[in-house]
Amino acid sequence: MFEHYSEHAQSVMDRARQEAQKLRHDHLGTEHILLGLIEVKGGVASMVLRHRKVDLTGARRKVLDMVKHGPGPQDGNYGKLPVTPHAQHVLNDAVREARMLRHAMIGSEHLLLGLLYENEGTGAQALRQLGLNLEDVRRDVLCFLTGGEQGIAQKHPS
Repeated sequence: MFEHYSEHAQSVMDRARQEAQKLRHDHLGTEHILLGLIEVKGGVASMVLRHRKVDLTGARRKVLDMVKHGPGPQDGNYGKLPVTPHAQHVLNDAVREARMLRHAMIGSEHLLLGLLYENEGTGAQALRQLGLNLEDVRRDVLCFLTGGEQGIAQKHPS
């Protein structure tokens, strides 16, 4: 399923599964994808979120305020978790974003853009509760793609 994902995007999805396991969830949701996006350093999504002062500790705290630990076993098989409908929309929107931007690979930036579109998902809700305007984050991603971190700083100082 993830053969057209960049190394960063594949790492994001691996981290998302690990986050679901830590929370003992029997599904992979947008909240797990958000935490994966923050955790995988070096990807565009992580850089944009860091620019917006989003850190893993604060985001994890917000997620835990919204969802509780699940009943699953701590050492269960979390390799093949079903994806929630909201998370599936994120993945579909990531593909659509990559195509619209004419990118051959799906990167962490596309996953973040997909997460921002799925604004009813827990991941986007957590970002809003952290004080972010989702449209501003979207603009940051697009600015980064055209001008790197300096593009964000020049167009949207924090």
